Amino acid sequence: MNKRNTIVIVIAFCLALLPASGALAAKIGKNSCGGTAVPNAFCSFEGTGGTVTIGNDSCNISGACTNLGDNVKIGSNACNGEIACTNLGISGGEAIIGNDSCNAYEACRNAGDNGYASIGGNACNGYEGCYYAGEDGSATIGKGACSGYEACEEAGYNGGEAVIGAGACTDYYSCYYAGGDGGRATIGKSACKGYSACYELAYQGEALIGQSSCINYEACAYAGYYGQATVGKGACIDGYEACYAAGYYGQAVIGDTACRGDYVCYETAYSTGSTFTVGKGSCLGYEGCYYAAYDGQATIGSGSCTYGDYSCYTAGYYGTAVIGDKSCSNYDACYEAGYANGITATIGAQSCNGSEACIEAGDTYNTTIGAGSCNNYESCYQVGHFGAETIGDKQCNEAQECSDEP
Repeated sequence: MNKRNTIVIVIAFCLALLPASGALAAKIGKNSCGGTAVPNAFCSFEGTGGTVTIGNDSCNISGACTNLGDNVKIGSNACNGEIACTNLGISGGEAIIGNDSCNAYEACRNAGDNGYASIGGNACNGYEGCYYAGEDGSATIGKGACSGYEACEEAGYNGGEAVIGAGACTDYYSCYYAGGDGGRATIGKSACKGYSACYELAYQGEALIGQSSCINYEACAYAGYYGQATVGKGACIDGYEACYAAGYYGQAVIGDTACRGDYVCYETAYSTGSTFTVGKGSCLGYEGCYYAAYDGQATIGSGSCTYGDYSCYTAGYYGTAVIGDKSCSNYDACYEAGYANGITATIGAQSCNGSEACIEAGDTYNTTIGAGSCNNYESCYQVGHFGAETIGDKQCNEAQECSDEP
């Protein structure tokens, strides 16, 4: 055998002794995976690991990054928690972890398992903060988001989709299961802050939450659960359960800076077929739109039902209520508006601004109240109670002028 053939045989023999993964190895940054050759107790792979990349100073707790899928990318100083990133992107999924993220116990475990998870920088740094996010679904989480205790656990889970903006969902359970089980949840920057603020948002429905909205205890929890909820910028804040279950089965559209006080848009458009639309800066007082459109329809203009206890209470409760701009601004102002089945109450702009002004408007019969009317104490007290009633513009502005008491 000549020298040339001998060399070829020796080279072929040596290559045969190399591990199958030797030709395509995981890219591991400095001081990562315990600082020893992988796979090891810190980092291991579902497949060969050949397409996995891990930045510097990451995965340095035993078990932190084990069983990683082929489509996994981990940034620097990330996944430094017990079981923090185990099972990322397995079963053909994809997971991208930003720098300084997923540094807590099970913070991002199973994220992107048979689905897709993209987690921005400095995100998901709480106990199970993004646990199972995007498993069998899709989760896109912005910078600095989801760092509370179980804040975004199972977001975008089981066929669902969750898109969470930067700095959002940073409190205990704040966006737990958002967009889970087939739902679609889109959450703007710095939104959904507070204990369970957007808990199970859009579970099997759809929800769009604007920037800096849904700030407080259960502010938008269960919104769009089976139905649809759209919340504008700076809305549903400052109040306990301000937009709780809005659009639960029905459809709720809440304008910018609206529904800011306690209970103001609580369970609006709760039932199937119920719709609720409220304009910019409306329903700012305690229980201002409480149960509005519970089983019926309600449309409330801009700057309405503000700063008054029960100001639109039961608006459209079984029927239909249409309330104009800058209306119903005092105690019990539109109480029972459009209350009975099939009844419509229409209230014009700048109307019913006195205490109990439209308290039984449309209670049993269709009622129309013009613009600038009923602006004094009990001025339209039993309108629509005994028969259909139409009140023109700028009418009933004297105390009890149109109260129609028996």
